[in-house]
Amino acid sequence: MTTHDARLRDKCALVTGAARGIGAATAELFHAHGATVYLCDVDDETGTSVAAKLGAGAHYLHLDVTDEAQWTRATTEMADRDHPMSILVNSAGAASKASIMQTSLAELRRMIDLNLVGTFLGLQAAGAAMTTGGSVVNLSSLRGVLATAELGAYGASKFGVRALTRVAALEFAESNIRVNAVCPGSIDTAITAGADFANDDMDAYVKSIPLQRRGLPLEVAKAILFLASDDSSYVTGTDLMIDGGTSAGARTPKRSSP
Repeated sequence: MTTHDARLRDKCALVTGAARGIGAATAELFHAHGATVYLCDVDDETGTSVAAKLGAGAHYLHLDVTDEAQWTRATTEMADRDHPMSILVNSAGAASKASIMQTSLAELRRMIDLNLVGTFLGLQAAGAAMTTGGSVVNLSSLRGVLATAELGAYGASKFGVRALTRVAALEFAESNIRVNAVCPGSIDTAITAGADFANDDMDAYVKSIPLQRRGLPLEVAKAILFLASDDSSYVTGTDLMIDGGTSAGARTPKRSSP
């Protein structure tokens, strides 16, 4: 990706879940706009490869977002390199699909730990590291706004991310740290390629989306760029829907023409 208008020049960003999908697209876009980017993931091979392709100004760090000590190590390493965090994107996450009755307690806890506790620890890390202000963008989901059958554990974690976002926005405002969330709908990533989703009629689902297509990771990354940059300097505590119009309301299906 070629360099754009460098709206993130002199910014240092940490992006979790940066080895693939929305996290990787965000890290690449941030780097193109002049940021020093720390790509964080547990997939060291892929994350290292993505950072290497971006080149100077991109660094890979191993980070399990559920591990408090690893957050401390990551932010300390950034500071030691004279790259204090000014942007955090909490993108690491996962989804699983099952009815409430078929969801094990262990799976519920896995969703909460990865999607919600990981975000909570990231917020704590940002609150400590962003001594001169900054911006945090959390990844919630359309399923954190619109309850969906068979996505109880995932939805609960993503509803929680929206709550944490708003509380953090209130508490961090006096430190000039803005906190917002994006809520992607159906995005073309590997997250829905698992066996849990194999029985879904994706063609029918796409027809239900007003824009009649799935979104792309870059389209979400562009929204995250807006919230991370000074272009959104008076925006905090909000949820930005990126769902092709799904959450706007319902449409009445029409019969096919004879």
